[in-house]
Amino acid sequence: MESQYHYSKREFVTDIIEALHMKIDAFMYNLANHNPYEMLLYVWINKLYSKGKSSEEAIQLIYKARNILLLNNILCSDH
Repeated sequence: MESQYHYSKREFVTDIIEALHMKIDAFMYNLANHNPYEMLLYVWINKLYSKGKSSEEAIQLIYKARNILLLNNILCSDH
């Protein structure tokens, strides 16, 4: 049972990272080196997985959250 949990979580993470057009090995390297962008994505992915979202739902939510974050950074840097 537990191995199925790990497999489905690994598949979930991989599906999302690939949908974001990132290479999984580069993502994991940057995550291990505490790169802020990968750290944030990993937190989002874990939260969405724990809420039982499908990978498709998670991808759409991450796209939206990423756009909001980028828009806020652009608006804040104009002032």
